[in-house]
Amino acid sequence: MVQDEAQAKHNFTSRTANLERAIDTRFDFNNGNNIGVVYLDDRAAPYGVFVHEGTRPHIIRPKTKSVLRWAPMAGNGFIFSKKVHHPGTKSDPFLYEAINRKRGDVYATFARATNMALEDISKSDWLGKTDREIRIRL
Repeated sequence: MVQDEAQAKHNFTSRTANLERAIDTRFDFNNGNNIGVVYLDDRAAPYGVFVHEGTRPHIIRPKTKSVLRWAPMAGNGFIFSKKVHHPGTKSDPFLYEAINRKRGDVYATFARATNMALEDISKSDWLGKTDREIRIRL
């Protein structure tokens, strides 16, 4: 639900769809708490956190060579430089936005599951023989 929303609606330009595929889910069942987590798999897209959170202006320097080299957007040849002053990137908090858009659906899903569990309990002998029915609607 939230994963699908985040994959479908975002502001970044996707060239490989790796970042969309990196949006993953897991369920943790620890200490009696059932928690659903939507996260960015940094093995699938190590740059995902930078797209999501943005970056401040910074300097890029070569790691192993003496100069940086890249092809210009238009034209032939290459551009060389010892360093680049990167202006930073604006954040695209698509995971936060997806959960905000889907919050009502998430609550409704948990309410349905809770009501089903309460109905099962109220119809069983687990509570013992009772003359009253337990009904709680969320």
